[in-house]
Amino acid sequence: MRPLPCSLAPLPDETLTGFVLRLAHRLGTTPAEIALRTGLAPGGRPGLPTRFPLSFQHHLDDAHLTGFARATYLTPTEVTDMLLAPLGQRYGPLDPVFTPRNTPARMIYDDPWVLTRSTRYCPPCLAGNVTPIQDRHGGPWQRLWRLPVIFLCVRHRRLLSHQCLGCDMRAQSARTASALARISDDALNPRQCRSAQVRSASTEQPAAACGADLTQQGPLHEEPDPATMKVLLHVQRHLANLIAVGGPETTMSAGAPVPVWHYFADLRTVVAMIFRTWPEARPYSSTPPWPPRSTRNTPPAPRRPSPCSRPPARRRPPSLTPRRRRTPWPWAQSWTSRPSSSQQRSRMKRESSWPRLCSGCAMTTARSASTCVALPGSRRQ
Repeated sequence: MRPLPCSLAPLPDETLTGFVLRLAHRLGTTPAEIALRTGLAPGGRPGLPTRFPLSFQHHLDDAHLTGFARATYLTPTEVTDMLLAPLGQRYGPLDPVFTPRNTPARMIYDDPWVLTRSTRYCPPCLAGNVTPIQDRHGGPWQRLWRLPVIFLCVRHRRLLSHQCLGCDMRAQSARTASALARISDDALNPRQCRSAQVRSASTEQPAAACGADLTQQGPLHEEPDPATMKVLLHVQRHLANLIAVGGPETTMSAGAPVPVWHYFADLRTVVAMIFRTWPEARPYSSTPPWPPRSTRNTPPAPRRPSPCSRPPARRRPPSLTPRRRRTPWPWAQSWTSRPSSSQQRSRMKRESSWPRLCSGCAMTTARSASTCVALPGSRRQ
């Protein structure tokens, strides 16, 4: 595979999709062209790809790994550090050894503890630092933002965003099974929203991109109070320290030291128990409910009536008349088409020989004449 004319140095904790966006913006081309030139086109089909497979965020086989590293002037280790699979050594939900999801496809498509179809982000981090490269192409889309346990930026002391302020769509979400939206668009900066605008009517032309600047911060009332932020910062530092490379090998869980991957398995169990028994765990919370009800923009949804409070549906009594089975096969056209005079006479002759059913007990008239209990005048009335 031919190397690209130039490349970029990966930023700390940058994802593979974020690197592709920044590289395409520097070369003035589309992410689809970068995927084709670096060997990441799915299926090996000719022409530009229409999607970026979700599994490429998690794992790359040897052929894709070496081909992408050679085309972008990177080492295989640098490319591996942009994937989610190495985080599984400390974060249990990403390691097939500690979960029943033993294939990369199931790790991506069937794992609620990994954000695969969208991502969170910190607007100040996404804006980049003062270096010319990041000022021009944006900061890194970080790997840790793909983990649900990372919800706060410790550096900027703010909660991570997950939606665009312009269209309210999730960041980097695509309607198809693609890790990148609008993969054939070369007019967007990596810091811009790539979601398609909602169209009022169906047209032949594709909908334009939202294009909003994701580095713009939301209203101040969306941030928690200082006391709550202090508690959240303590929790986030603890979780981020456990996932970080070179962090502790063991930590305390339920009063006993356990491996780090075991700690996150226990955390998933505790979260599931809290959700199943809520609000029983409310008294054990160390922070007040957030956001406050007075600052919530959306009113509470009306309660739906319980299915038990609805009157039972009236069931129709079973029909006692035998129904003919309709079938689309050609030999059954005589049942649906208008019959001729000869066909009608032969059909009436066959039907006259059929056994008649009693309307009271659904038995043949020959047997029900003296045994039916539903008809008046019978012997067993």
